[in-house]
Amino acid sequence: MTEASFPSHWEMRCTGAEAYERYIVSAWMGAWAQSLVEIGGVGPGERVLDVACGTGIVARKAVPLIGTDGLVTGVDASEAMLCGARFSEQQGIHAIDWRQGDVTCLPLDTAGYDVVLCQQGLQFFPDRPAALREMLRVLVPDGRLALSVWRSVDRCPLFTVLVDVLGKYFGDAATALLHASSALSDREALRNLLHEAGFRDIHIRVATHVARYPSFVDFLPGYLSIFPVAAQIAAMPDAAREEMFRLITMELSDFMDDDGLAVPMESHILTARK
Repeated sequence: MTEASFPSHWEMRCTGAEAYERYIVSAWMGAWAQSLVEIGGVGPGERVLDVACGTGIVARKAVPLIGTDGLVTGVDASEAMLCGARFSEQQGIHAIDWRQGDVTCLPLDTAGYDVVLCQQGLQFFPDRPAALREMLRVLVPDGRLALSVWRSVDRCPLFTVLVDVLGKYFGDAATALLHASSALSDREALRNLLHEAGFRDIHIRVATHVARYPSFVDFLPGYLSIFPVAAQIAAMPDAAREEMFRLITMELSDFMDDDGLAVPMESHILTARK
C-alpha cells in the first residue's frame, strides 16, 4: 500500500445527506440494500415500505422488483435525508412516495403494505418496541418484515479502528454513535424484541459484505464528516489531524488492496411475518 497523502486542510464541503450518499451508500449500504430486498422477497405488484429510509437506497433497490402495479414508500424522521433521497432517486415508471414521519407513529394506513424493510435503523430508535409495533400495524396479515442490524463492533474492523483512535483523541463520547450502531448485536435479545412486538416466524442469519471505496484518502475525511465529532476534527491543527488520519490508515492497512479500501462488515439479517 502506498503512503496516504491527506490534504493539509479539511473542509466539510457536503451536507450530511450528500456525504452519506457519497461515502456510506457507495461503499457498503448499496450492497446491503440489494441483499435486504432480495431476502425480503420483494416481488411484482407488492407494496413496500422502507422505514428509516435515509437517502433512500433500499427504496430505490426495491423499485425494479415491484413492476408497474407495485408501490414503494420511504419514511424518515429527517427532512434533510428525504431531500437527499428525492435528489438521488432514479425514477423509473413511477416515483417513490417519500414521507417524513416518526417511526413510532407512522403516517400510514393500517395493513397497507406487503413488505416492510428497515436497514440499520432499529438499533437507533429510542423506543424500539413501539417502532416494531408500528411496522406490524402497517403490514397486511401474513405480511413480511426484513431488517438488518450490525453485529458487535469487533465484527466490523472499520468500526473497531475508529472506536480505538477516536476514543484516544476525543474520549468515549466521540465513539457513542459507533457503539450505538451495534446496540442490537445480541441475536437472542433481537429475537425476543421481535417476538414481544407480535412478529412470528422469526429467522436470523449472519451476513458479510466487503465494504469498498477506491480512495481511502478521499473516503476517510468524507466519512468522518458525518459524525458528531466532525466539528472537533475540523478544529484540530492540520498536522495533528493528518497524524490521526495516518494512524487510522495504518491500523486499517490489512484491509486495503490494489482497488482501495476492502473491509468486511457483518450484520444480522432478520426476517419475520405478521
